[in-house]
Amino acid sequence: MDRRLRTIEWVAVLVVLIAILAVTFWPTRVDAGADGALSALFRRWHADGVPAFVDYDLLQSVANVVMFLPFGALVASVAMRPLWWVSGVIGLTLSLVVESGQAMFLPARLASVGDLATNTAGALLGGAVVWALRTARDRRRRTSKGMRA
Repeated sequence: MDRRLRTIEWVAVLVVLIAILAVTFWPTRVDAGADGALSALFRRWHADGVPAFVDYDLLQSVANVVMFLPFGALVASVAMRPLWWVSGVIGLTLSLVVESGQAMFLPARLASVGDLATNTAGALLGGAVVWALRTARDRRRRTSKGMRA
């Protein structure tokens, strides 16, 4: 792989890591000012027939997965090819640091095992996406080489 591209990947890992740490170690929830608007939105959705399980907890879980997904994808991208799953291990480690830090130092934040699970799932999903894309690309390359022979 081109050295410049490798450097860009590592810089991207660092940028995403800093963004995750900024969001997760912010003294208050990043959506704290939107409580009323979110409650009104979910009430309207539920009145319109959206199932009750579509609520703030689900939104928060999906947001955690989405926040850690690019981190996992980038970690898998810089990892050695067969080690795509390391994105889940590193995502779990980062999530343990985040949740422990929130529990110890941020009284306005709530550390939870659920966040640990969804953060890790996001990182692992990101790694799996990179693995799937690489596998598909490698298959296409093998197929096209076989056709030329």
